[in-house]
Amino acid sequence: MMRFLLFAAAVFLACDQTPPVGNHAPTVVIASGPDGTIAADSCRFSFLGSDIDGTVTGYYFGLDDSTPDTWVADTFVELRQLPIGRHEFFVQSVDDSAKRSNNASRTFWVNFDSSVTPRGTDSTLEIATWNVENFPKDGDSTVNKVRALMARLDLDIYCLEELADTLAFQELLSGLAGYAGFYSRDDYGSFYQKTGVVYKTSVVRVNSTRQLFWHEDSVTRPPLEADVTASANGRTFDFRLIVQHLKAGGTSDDFAQRRATCRLLKEYIDSELGGGDDDFVVVGDWNDLLTDPRQENIFQQFLDDSLDYRMLTWPIRSDPLQGSYISSGALIDHLMITADALAEYGAGRTQTLRLDDEVYRYEQVVSDHRPVMSVFAVFSPKK
Repeated sequence: MMRFLLFAAAVFLACDQTPPVGNHAPTVVIASGPDGTIAADSCRFSFLGSDIDGTVTGYYFGLDDSTPDTWVADTFVELRQLPIGRHEFFVQSVDDSAKRSNNASRTFWVNFDSSVTPRGTDSTLEIATWNVENFPKDGDSTVNKVRALMARLDLDIYCLEELADTLAFQELLSGLAGYAGFYSRDDYGSFYQKTGVVYKTSVVRVNSTRQLFWHEDSVTRPPLEADVTASANGRTFDFRLIVQHLKAGGTSDDFAQRRATCRLLKEYIDSELGGGDDDFVVVGDWNDLLTDPRQENIFQQFLDDSLDYRMLTWPIRSDPLQGSYISSGALIDHLMITADALAEYGAGRTQTLRLDDEVYRYEQVVSDHRPVMSVFAVFSPKK
């Protein structure tokens, strides 16, 4: 009786392990390809198919068409002369019985504009301050254009002012391959404009963030501070980045608020110097001129302390081509460093990027401010 039961169990197990009936569809995955914004009119996708009960004989792919019909036997495809805008790539694998897999897809954006000159290089660290005027001033058109400009300019760090819509900021980041970002947490109403930072992840690591002067009545918008490590070519630059947007306006109260914030800022940085982390980079829309008379100059306390501070925009302060506020031609967006960061700045340069000369309807779609960029020579190869 026991032998019969063992025999029956063996027969049952054998029957239970019979192979499945019928042909299974193959599968496919996209191995590589753009998944954000590309500043080019061409790209390459690679993919890989598999079939558990046969072989993959080839692939069908399509662009912006969920029923791909272009055959390729290779596991990659080059797409060329792509129009500007959003695209979706689809691919299916095909097995030896002509059965197709489900679609694998990838969304990406093309923002190739040959009129805009890239400014980023592998041997420098580029930091720009950019008031993006009530972002996004023209809705999705602004988001797409700013994303395209960031990808094309290829800078390492963009410090932004006037972020009015944090969801639009997240949308900007979602299609910007190779970059990450964050924005300030201060909030005084539904129309409050935040500051933010967008940075290249292959170069920059943000270690921590905080906001300064939360409870100071004289500070309209608390500055945003981040501990940053930038690395390339075997060299590293650790510094503290401060992004601020000072009070606009020409009244005596407006001026007093700007000067009070600068006083607090200097007191804060002075208290931090000598503690082993003396590299500061302070950027933003200061809403004032370096060329003002001494008694009316909000920067004077920094200018008087030339041993500890250097205004990187000082050399271009009187150049009419370097104005950052388009309508008046005034240079009111500035970058400043502490003395310890001069070694990393080295033979660097600071300039206003006249994007309105390169981009059609820049002022209507993007901003009434031009970005101002400082190029740090810190990553130049060692001799």
